[in-house]
Amino acid sequence: MTRVKDKVCIVTGAASGMGKADAIRLAAEGAKVVLTDLNERDGQAVAQEIGDSALFIKHNVTSEDDWKRVVDTAVSHFGGLDVLVNNAGMMTMGSVVDCTLEEYRKVNGVNSEGVFLGCKYAIPAMEATGRGGSIINMSSVAALHGMSFIAAYSASKGAVAALTKSVALY
Repeated sequence: MTRVKDKVCIVTGAASGMGKADAIRLAAEGAKVVLTDLNERDGQAVAQEIGDSALFIKHNVTSEDDWKRVVDTAVSHFGGLDVLVNNAGMMTMGSVVDCTLEEYRKVNGVNSEGVFLGCKYAIPAMEATGRGGSIINMSSVAALHGMSFIAAYSASKGAVAALTKSVALY
């Protein structure tokens, strides 16, 4: 398939797991991929595995400044932005009673606020190309019915599901 040939894609959480698989697949289909993650060693290794069509940037998805830098770098390095895969995420085990406020805020910061910031800064860059774009926000079945042992994660993924609908309407 070549649906993404020559498209510029940002994939967060690309040092491992689904993000790594997404980045490799997008590149295999001809995309230019900006991989981001806090894990610099593994992120660099994935970018090296992909080759010249990939660029790794160390990125904290909860940082507004980092998002600005990532989007600006994607645009300046590859000439625009067409796709954002908001994949970075984390989970903390714990019921609503067991989960600390600090854990709740950290999970929601990465999973929900990170997605918000990605959309906030990627959309104007996509609009500037005149080609439109695609945003893929990773949620979870936990968003649909909650899970007692991962309360913060369930809440964060519910927020992602609702935000995604708002972004689509925009």
